[in-house]
Amino acid sequence: MERRNLRARALWSVALCAIPALLAAAAQRADEAIKEIVAAYQRSIDALRRGDADAAMAIDTNDWVSITVGQKARTRQEMEPFVRRDIAGMKPPPDWSVTWKPDYQQKGTSSGIQLYRVDLEGDTAVVFCLVGTTRKEVIDGAERSVWRGSHVRDTWIKTSAGWKRRIHEKLTVNERMIDGRPE
Repeated sequence: MERRNLRARALWSVALCAIPALLAAAAQRADEAIKEIVAAYQRSIDALRRGDADAAMAIDTNDWVSITVGQKARTRQEMEPFVRRDIAGMKPPPDWSVTWKPDYQQKGTSSGIQLYRVDLEGDTAVVFCLVGTTRKEVIDGAERSVWRGSHVRDTWIKTSAGWKRRIHEKLTVNERMIDGRPE
């Protein structure tokens, strides 16, 4: 009985020692995924600025789907002709960038694509982000930070060519937040 208790304690000790290492490895893997996904979004924005449709769409898998709340889902094959036709008018504003900012409700919003949550499970990452523009406006005599845009949930998969976006879901349209909080 005593020997069994010692063995059980030893196993628990090993398990408890392994937990921080496993958590650290998971955090490092998540950090790497976030950096790679931020870079992929940024490459796509840069390609839109150049008018390069192929490079802009390289972010997505061939079976990519776009879903906007209240509308019919659209496939890459349906959207691609419009992207190619309208690429010249799809340039993001010059101040747009891609950032990882999980604390926007406390520290405010920025212009562009602002990732605020990433749920990583295996080779799938579900990314929650704000896509829009932040401007200073005077409201009730005080300067406030006003963001207009959409909350987005994108599902990414890890491929041999890196992270690719498979599903783009626009959860809100023409939303407005003041100082990082919904109106």
